[in-house]
Amino acid sequence: MGVVVGVILDESVVLASDSPQHENPSLLPLADSLLRKLRHSKIPTGISYDLGLSDDKVSLLKRLATLYSFDCFILNTSSVDDAKNEIMLAWGDTGGSILYVVSDKKKKFFPKLSNCSWLIVVLRSLGQESADVTEGGSSCENSSMIFINKLEELPSTICHINRKATGNSVVTVGYVMKPSREEDFAKRGAFPLYPTQNGLIFMPLTFELPLSPQLQEIDIVLHKATDEIKSIELKSRTNFSNRIVYTSGMQDLQR
Repeated sequence: MGVVVGVILDESVVLASDSPQHENPSLLPLADSLLRKLRHSKIPTGISYDLGLSDDKVSLLKRLATLYSFDCFILNTSSVDDAKNEIMLAWGDTGGSILYVVSDKKKKFFPKLSNCSWLIVVLRSLGQESADVTEGGSSCENSSMIFINKLEELPSTICHINRKATGNSVVTVGYVMKPSREEDFAKRGAFPLYPTQNGLIFMPLTFELPLSPQLQEIDIVLHKATDEIKSIELKSRTNFSNRIVYTSGMQDLQR
């Protein structure tokens, strides 16, 4: 398993599958946040879809690919080899691991994909989370497949793979800040998931997931604590630090 040099998001982990027929297709919760992080990750990213997908969904996927500077690939059970060749033409000889992120609702793909050189990341359906998880985390690694319960776990999964591939010779920086600030830094190349030339990986931390397993992957934390202030008590003049009340997430991080 090499460093992650490409990420392919199947439409099943991008689009909501339960949208009523009369409504326009919509994104899965938090999919937009993940797309923003991958756009500035320094890792080539693509969105894949089956030929049988409806025109309105294909149109939305193509708009997303244009918005986030991703590639679009057609991938189905009868043309996995064709898709691999198309990806090679777009990205070149990557020389590392390509992650194919797919929902477990598309299990029919797995036998075909298991014969290719990709590492498959399977997003479990709601209610299908397995108790068979790695200690301290929610992802489960099984040869060429890694199972995750939430999309938010993908950045830490990528960091875990990259640290393992580099023999932990990199320094992983976890960071916490409001989305607008993160976006401002990221679009200037500040937070790559791909290891930099001087051996740094940046991993977004989220208070929506347990912090302990996330912190196992990082060496140092960069945060903007003022983004997490709930209130400031101005009545007292003693011990200013005790007058600041942070969000529960920041208090957990401090502990």
